[in-house]
Amino acid sequence: MPSLLDAVLAGDVAGAERALDAGARPDGVLHVAAERGSLALVELLIRRGAIEWKPDAAGRTPLDAAREGGAADIVELLDRPVIRDPSFRGAVAAIHAGDVATLERLLDAEPRLRRERIREPACYRESGRRQYFLDPKLVWFVAFNPVPPAPVPDTIVDVTRALLARGVEQEDLDYTLELLMSGAAARQQRPALMEALLDAGARATPQGIAMTLAHGELEPVDALLRGGLALTAPIAAALGRTGELPDLLAGDDVQLAFGLAVINARTEAARLALDAGADASAFLPVHAHSTPLHQAALHDDPALLELLVARGARTDVRDTLWDGTPLDWARHERRPRAAAYLESLA
Repeated sequence: MPSLLDAVLAGDVAGAERALDAGARPDGVLHVAAERGSLALVELLIRRGAIEWKPDAAGRTPLDAAREGGAADIVELLDRPVIRDPSFRGAVAAIHAGDVATLERLLDAEPRLRRERIREPACYRESGRRQYFLDPKLVWFVAFNPVPPAPVPDTIVDVTRALLARGVEQEDLDYTLELLMSGAAARQQRPALMEALLDAGARATPQGIAMTLAHGELEPVDALLRGGLALTAPIAAALGRTGELPDLLAGDDVQLAFGLAVINARTEAARLALDAGADASAFLPVHAHSTPLHQAALHDDPALLELLVARGARTDVRDTLWDGTPLDWARHERRPRAAAYLESLA
């Protein structure tokens, strides 16, 4: 049976499917398929788990490869989010430009725009992997997460209020707040944007708070606490509030609190969560492709690594996204102290 690469080079969709069925990994050949202009093969590889944004060793994405190859249909497929509805695309452009008048005109002419979701190509849904901006709603775009090519406009709060004034469903309010809190692009405008969303009825969900803390965005959660949000174990762990943490650690919150402590380099909070029963080796509840040791390696903190190893964390587990061990991560990200410590265990 030919290898997956051989099948891709030959443009053999059936052969590629057989190779994938036999256990071949799809990531390594997506660039080849994209550059050679085989839409059917690109769609197959994405359905079978290839990640369309993942760069190769040279830092080139599959989209870069598709642009070099010149196949417009593949460029469109990989340049996400894929928006084929011209009215929706125009509304997104108005948001990115901060053009309140144009957005209001589009929304009033086509009220469907504020409630419909864009359906991206089926291969993304069929992949089965979590994608936080899959099939987006229009209001999601005000959070600038993911980051578009344009900077956040000065009028983004006015744009947001124009959308909110025409009615947005509760789950979209909540999710837009999560995108805003967990993203970095709109930090400067975030307090005013949060106020607009909260005034419209947006709720900070436990998942949204966890994702925010997992991305190191602590100030939005601090602001919610000042506004009356109840302190929980995951929040206390991420913020390093170790005086309050022991009384909060219980049930399912223990593992999440542990993960957020490690991600935010809170060694003492991680110790308290381990004392409360957290598993040092389990894949994380957030950034779930990695283990605590992988995340600790990024902090270049031997004390945190030593704590995890002493509590049973395995050093040989590979992450599910890059297929690397914690030591691989430390070397790749040039974390010398973490690399030295992990090398000493070999």
